[in-house]
Amino acid sequence: MNIKNLILGSVTLSAFFSCSSLVKNEAETGNIVRDCTGTYIRIAGKGDFLVCNDKLIKDKKDGEKLNVSYEMTKDCSERDGIVTCMMYHEHKGLIRITSFK
Repeated sequence: MNIKNLILGSVTLSAFFSCSSLVKNEAETGNIVRDCTGTYIRIAGKGDFLVCNDKLIKDKKDGEKLNVSYEMTKDCSERDGIVTCMMYHEHKGLIRITSFK
């Protein structure tokens, strides 16, 4: 009985911490990368992340550095219906920028 409770508690804590890591409250520095597939933030050591709400940073130039706070997401409704090229751009996931400097 105690082992079951211990396992259940461990699984619950693991799920909690993995979900909480989807929200990035701390700003990270990244570079803007644009191509025909979309707008990305390239964070050193982590890779490229496709930006769902790229209209927020439309005035920023390709290659420009930004401090961004973001949330990971699985749904990117802002990109629905947008036609992109057939090029493949590897990325680590979809993000929605919550703030930037």
